[in-house]
Amino acid sequence: MNKKVFILILIVLSAFLFGHYTVNKPGQEKVNASQGNPAAHVKKQLYTCGMHPQVIQDHPGDCPICGMTLTPVKNTDSKLPQKAGKGEHKILYWRAPMDPTFISQKPGKSPMGMDLVPVYDDEVSSGDITISSAVEQNIGITTADVQSGPLFRAIKTYGTSTWNETTLSAINTKIDGWIEKLYVNETGQRVRKGQRLLSIYSPKLVATQREYLVALDTARALRKSSDKTVAQGGKELLESARRRLNLWDISARQIENLEKTRKVQKELILYAPSGGIVIHRAVVAGDYVKAGMNLIKIASLDPIWVIGSIYESDIPVVKKGMKAKITFDNLPGESFDGRVDYVYPYVEGASRTGKVRIVIPNKDGKILPEMYASVSFFVQLSPDTLQIPSNAVIRASTDDTLVFIAKGGGKFEGRKVILGPEGDGHRVMVKAGLAAGEKVVTSAQFLLDSESNLKAAIQSMLDSQGRGGSK
Repeated sequence: MNKKVFILILIVLSAFLFGHYTVNKPGQEKVNASQGNPAAHVKKQLYTCGMHPQVIQDHPGDCPICGMTLTPVKNTDSKLPQKAGKGEHKILYWRAPMDPTFISQKPGKSPMGMDLVPVYDDEVSSGDITISSAVEQNIGITTADVQSGPLFRAIKTYGTSTWNETTLSAINTKIDGWIEKLYVNETGQRVRKGQRLLSIYSPKLVATQREYLVALDTARALRKSSDKTVAQGGKELLESARRRLNLWDISARQIENLEKTRKVQKELILYAPSGGIVIHRAVVAGDYVKAGMNLIKIASLDPIWVIGSIYESDIPVVKKGMKAKITFDNLPGESFDGRVDYVYPYVEGASRTGKVRIVIPNKDGKILPEMYASVSFFVQLSPDTLQIPSNAVIRASTDDTLVFIAKGGGKFEGRKVILGPEGDGHRVMVKAGLAAGEKVVTSAQFLLDSESNLKAAIQSMLDSQGRGGSK
């Protein structure tokens, strides 16, 4: 037999045999095509890089770009039938792995020459996002529990110390006269309660004292009168003279001394009504003063005020009686405890800040007026509320606030929530949308949000096309 004819016969036999039989790998079932069954399709597992999806190969290994371990590609068999059997998932469409916006109703190649990836009905209709555990690990998804408990917040701001207005005292005279002597002649001088401040000579005061002595003698003389009306008249005359002296700030002790010594005092001495600092002095010795004129002002340093500035958003949570901790730049290492005494009912237009008044004990007098202060308030926003880490929140441009819930098994759900104020530890109050015990995604949620938006866009495209045709 001719050699060339023999080789041709072998080629024809090989084609005939391999055209009717498919030899499977060891351990796989052999399918006899001569019985009318189509050859079984051998599913080939592909592998890709979570950071570089363009890297696809049919065996495990490392990414040639970043060196990461390749992960199995889910549902990469482009020859699976679109009609699912009982208990199977249905393929809705096919998309390009590098360009998810490229979709098709049948398997094929993407414009970049890559095999299209199937997308199943349960992945779209449920609204959940499904990723493999390997990809979840590669992109670094972390979660935190939705917790219930008290929520606190520390508000830090600044302030300035000032005089306690309730301790301000103005010393004035109710009669005309001349300043005979100033016992306190320096602004800033410390005085104690009851200390002499100044003396005033007044002719009217001298005349009134003499009138009092005459009224005193008359009352004593008429006291033994058998006529009760006469005795009562003498008594009323004395009371009238005493009242006039009292109105001119002559003390009961001074009147008693006048009665004993019967010496008319030329000077009226004014005393300090409270201890503190002389913050204003309007006269010097020899000045003529009129009734009602303010001569000296005194203010106490204990307690002292700090006027703090708080942001407009913090005004509702700062309340009267709240504790505050204050430090001063010129008193390093020392802190002072105070209490909110009043929240002023207005906001300054330029700075958009409110004012709060804090009362601080100052027995040692270390805190002086006009000292710069750092103020901290400790606010309990709620005794018991749902809360999540603030980094789990996605604030959309549409004013919607979203979080992603980890449902397990690689499934994630985007959910709108209503939030309250943010507390310490970067935790934020949840008013609605979550339940205690659920898990929220705290990292890589923006990748999940992009995937969710992409699925929504594709679903909208399919709905508009009636899921007909291909791209």
